[in-house]
Amino acid sequence: MGKLKSLLSVLMVSTVMCSATALQAFAANDPVTDIYDSTIFSESKEPDSSGISSNVWAVGSSSDVTVDAADTNVEATSEIPFNVFDIYDAHQKYVKIHSGDPELMYRRSEGIDVSYSQGKIDWKTVKESGIDFAIIRAGYGNAYKYPNQMDTWFKYNIEEAQKVGMNVGIYWYSYADNAEDARQEAEGCYQIIKDYSIQYPVYFDIEEPKHKKMSTAEVSAMIDSFCSTIESKGFHAGVYSFSSLLTTKVYQQVLDKYAVWVAHWNVKVPGYTGNYGMWQHCEVGRVNGINTDVDLDHCYINYPYIISPDTYDPDGTETNVSSVQYPASTEKVVAKGIDVSVWQAKIDWDKVAKSGVDFAIIRAGYGNLSSQKDKYFEANIEGAAKAGIDCGVYWYSYASSPEDAVLEAEACYEVIKDKKYAYPVYYSLEDVCLNSLSNKELSEIAKAFCSTLEKKGYYVGIKSNVNFLSTRLDESLFKSYDVWVAHYGVTTPSFTKNYNMWQYSGTGKINGINGIVCCDYAYINFPKVMKEAHLNGF
Repeated sequence: MGKLKSLLSVLMVSTVMCSATALQAFAANDPVTDIYDSTIFSESKEPDSSGISSNVWAVGSSSDVTVDAADTNVEATSEIPFNVFDIYDAHQKYVKIHSGDPELMYRRSEGIDVSYSQGKIDWKTVKESGIDFAIIRAGYGNAYKYPNQMDTWFKYNIEEAQKVGMNVGIYWYSYADNAEDARQEAEGCYQIIKDYSIQYPVYFDIEEPKHKKMSTAEVSAMIDSFCSTIESKGFHAGVYSFSSLLTTKVYQQVLDKYAVWVAHWNVKVPGYTGNYGMWQHCEVGRVNGINTDVDLDHCYINYPYIISPDTYDPDGTETNVSSVQYPASTEKVVAKGIDVSVWQAKIDWDKVAKSGVDFAIIRAGYGNLSSQKDKYFEANIEGAAKAGIDCGVYWYSYASSPEDAVLEAEACYEVIKDKKYAYPVYYSLEDVCLNSLSNKELSEIAKAFCSTLEKKGYYVGIKSNVNFLSTRLDESLFKSYDVWVAHYGVTTPSFTKNYNMWQYSGTGKINGINGIVCCDYAYINFPKVMKEAHLNGF
């Protein structure tokens, strides 16, 4: 790297920096070895110290509950990185049903859902850690008959969260036996939440083991009864449950009427294949400001806009690269780009070039076999080159050891060899399967991949989200290899080490691409580096 560092000292453009925010969310360091799903959990009803029944998940087997194939079999979509899930096509119904600006209706955000189980929460710290929203438990059961079933921390949570500007939604844990019970639960929920401003849906949480035994007609009737009652009060209603119940126990006509929030943990995508606006992807997350594990959620629909379009105040983050405000002074951004994969399907690269895109980082493939090449890789490389767009590549990792990483590097090489790349070859470390590995193991994996390709004459970099880069990798890697950091909804990433590329949006819109696309800034003249150092095929 000596020659390369000398070149970089001349060619480097000042990197945008900012003070670090202590982030722990979205990727708990604790090892997770099982494939969890709500269907293999039973809920403990042991009373807590306050006398209220405890809604705490306890690992265990239950004769009442079975694991559905829909929850555990994700082979068909196992290669999908969770952070590039194609939300555009999945949620076109919102564009059709709701009036307003379609550009604002789908936006990726990160959230948590909480109850008394988290105890006292420091909401200011939670907000500063990068959490966009919180779904708060208001209560459980038939509070219409038994008002003391409000969550003991509800008032504190909603009032303190809103004091710091956190958008909130509600969930109500159901014990209903029929549609009338569900209606009364909705009435009780309304009495508790009626005086609050709610920016996200009010969810009917249906996951008791007894609900799995009921017929599809019974479960659907309860969901419809609760949600229609809530909507009659002026709130946006939704349903929450695990993948198998939503797949097997609810009529599609009912799901199409309300917001859907699906729970499925430790998978690339949920086993539920219908439309959903929110995914609870982890139950053991760690977030600054909370002293316990907490559920983590991806949201794909911009509910604050849908629910209150007339008063919606966007955060100022643009998603169109041709009109976005630069995160720093203009001269520090050398080039504007996108990163694409099979999920963008066929791209009109001439239109992309005319929209002002300078470069594209193209997914070459994933895993440790060259046969796992992205099926649009060749078309994307050739199309971008013909349109005059400079390219780099990324390889999506599932490695569990340095040996796996070497195999992934060799597979990547077989796919990308014999071509020239004006931008780096990036190793994408962001799959949830990596969460169970130690920091040392992850650092060794990153080094193994990067060093293998570097020996073959490639300029190699590491790509991940800001939290992963800040907390999971040895800092020595950042002195040897370039960094591409992903951090959305901010004016500059909270990564304090050097980085030369920033993925600033996951929901960009570019002419020539049907759907959304990730957008990036480059801060050095990579094409000049590659040509002068004779790297990446030059």
